Amino acid sequence: MSQLKHTPGPWKWEGYNLFPVEPNPAYEPERYTVHTIIAAEYIGWGFLFSDHKQTCAESDANQLLIAACPDLLDAAIAAEATLTRGRWIEGSTDPEAIALFKLRAAIAKATGT
Repeated sequence: MSQLKHTPGPWKWEGYNLFPVEPNPAYEPERYTVHTIIAAEYIGWGFLFSDHKQTCAESDANQLLIAACPDLLDAAIAAEATLTRGRWIEGSTDPEAIALFKLRAAIAKATGT
């Protein structure tokens, strides 16, 4: 798999802005926010002292990730159903059990349940 180009997650909404949950202070100033379609449309590209080319590339990668979310959720639901048949026990250290519980957490986060 190639290197991920989107803003590292997880992300959180604060008001009308999307931010990384744990911004990395080693990053440039633009790393404290997630470049989104909304930011590009209403604010413009990038922030003061940011690298315009990098900001545009990151925004494009974020848009691809956001657009793929419905497909990713469908895949996660299908994988969760398949792994559920294995009857994995909570707290198990089997890789399949760990994947199952990560899938359940991600599905719950995506669906608000």
